[in-house]
Amino acid sequence: MTRKEAINRVLMRLSEIPECEAEMRILAEIRDELPLIHWSDASIRDTIEQFVLDYGRLPTVTDFKKAGMPPHPIFKQKYKMTLAEWLEKNYPAPKRKPDELKEKYTEDFIADYYRIKPRSQEAFNKNRSCGTKGWQTLAGYYGVKSWRKLLKELELPLYFDMKRDHIPAKLKVNVHVDNVFMTTTEEN
Repeated sequence: MTRKEAINRVLMRLSEIPECEAEMRILAEIRDELPLIHWSDASIRDTIEQFVLDYGRLPTVTDFKKAGMPPHPIFKQKYKMTLAEWLEKNYPAPKRKPDELKEKYTEDFIADYYRIKPRSQEAFNKNRSCGTKGWQTLAGYYGVKSWRKLLKELELPLYFDMKRDHIPAKLKVNVHVDNVFMTTTEEN
């Protein structure tokens, strides 16, 4: 149980007692200010565990730039290692294999492609979901360099027309000749 969870449980019990309104307010302020300024090993681990509960994932190095997270220099001072090294040692994130990543990125891409129905790669990248990678990332996994070739590789329908794909129209032209215009005069 994290400190925040403990305070929340106490606050729920105190809410049943009307005389404890002031105490509840103060405990709520403490809960909202957690972690406190002093970064002990317990408070650092508690903050990480609370992050996992709040976001459903382990924090990345960039997440430690957010308010309420221990700053990067704390790890150098306290543990004599960088934040990345400390996270890898204490909270190792499972590494995905390239094939698993390719499959996940492809599923996300296809789902967003059908949702957006983009007319261009810019429209796709602009409107894609937060977790979906850009088309260039997926193109790298499939060994293609263009948007059009990626769509062809994934057998996705086109939501745009390419001029070069148009079949030239066969036109029948009837020419009517006016004799007045056909007359020419020759001058000597």
